[in-house]
Amino acid sequence: MNKPTRAPRVVISGAGVGGLCLAQGLRAHGIDVAVYEADRTADSRLQGYRLRIDEFGRAALAACLPERLYALLEATSNRLYMPRGVTYDEQLNELGAHRPAGTPLDPARASMVVNRRTLRQVLLTGLREVVHFGRTVVGYEAAGDTVHVRFADGASEAAEVFVIADGINSLARQQRLPHAQVLDTGLRGVYGHMALDAEALSWIPPELLGGSRPVLGPDRRTLALGVFRPRTPIPEAVRRHAPEAELDPVGDYLKWTLVAPAEGYPVPEDELFAAGPLQLHALATEMTEGWHPVLRRMVARAHRESTFALSIRAVPLPERWEPSRITLLGDCIHATTPVGGVGANTALRDAALLSSHLATAAERGTHPVAAIAAYEDAMRGYAHQAVQGSLRGAETVFRARRLAGV
Repeated sequence: MNKPTRAPRVVISGAGVGGLCLAQGLRAHGIDVAVYEADRTADSRLQGYRLRIDEFGRAALAACLPERLYALLEATSNRLYMPRGVTYDEQLNELGAHRPAGTPLDPARASMVVNRRTLRQVLLTGLREVVHFGRTVVGYEAAGDTVHVRFADGASEAAEVFVIADGINSLARQQRLPHAQVLDTGLRGVYGHMALDAEALSWIPPELLGGSRPVLGPDRRTLALGVFRPRTPIPEAVRRHAPEAELDPVGDYLKWTLVAPAEGYPVPEDELFAAGPLQLHALATEMTEGWHPVLRRMVARAHRESTFALSIRAVPLPERWEPSRITLLGDCIHATTPVGGVGANTALRDAALLSSHLATAAERGTHPVAAIAAYEDAMRGYAHQAVQGSLRGAETVFRARRLAGV
């Protein structure tokens, strides 16, 4: 293989948190990059609410983002905390915890909570000219040192490196690794959230306002709770750290996710996913009947029009593959269940690692495939642990059928 004489042009399919973090990291090193996203806009569909960013995610974001944008992200996040792993039953009796209350804060290992939409808007800052929405990637053709990325409209884009980062249903992933398995856990989730104002704080027990708080109810129904309370109001944080950033104001909120086996919902699955927000909210209300009044009130107080449903799936890493100019990042290659909040963190870790390897290859004049091989070797190790850990967690918290080790 001949050594490249310049940094490779990189095309990324998918403008999720992993793809955008990679684009930020590559741009920081002067590497030409373009991002293509099927969604028509950055906020055209609901994708969830809060995200826990652990020590690996924090390090990845700090490595890829300009200092002012990382400072903005910190300012718009919850304060650092040590996850306890505490669980409750449906009457709010504590069942157990991995860490005792009052565990001293270890800043090196602590987590922060961000609003998913805010994180994405921070990651988009400075990238508007290289991120192209409404462009669906359907595949690619590799020819020598060039990859031609193909779009649904028949157009194509040439690159020296193509990074597939467009999620669990990726068509390009299906082409690159047709043997990769999408695992349906059999679980379905209904998501809702409510404003966390002074009135709500007067009746919600303080012990429910920390990190994730799974409530294990009967019939394998779990209500996973979590709060978003940014340390600085978002408009103030923008003025202070990055006035050019376009962030929507977001107030404090509590999110809940009702998880149950597909057969545990009182409607057939096709009706569940055809249901509108008000119908989904009514289902969540019905399925938590008889639970503690505080939990019932949380569900009742939700912003009903924002309720939505998702399948809970995973992608265990396939067998080792030969490296090439086409590589993969995030959920398309190692999707996790929500337990433990590791999915976004693993994608961010991918982004920082891949951008570092590609930047080093460009600086040294070495071939990008060697950089991709080093990235994929390292990624397989930590991503396998993340996926398997989340599957074991789904068995414990969501009481799913045996999933780990598949």
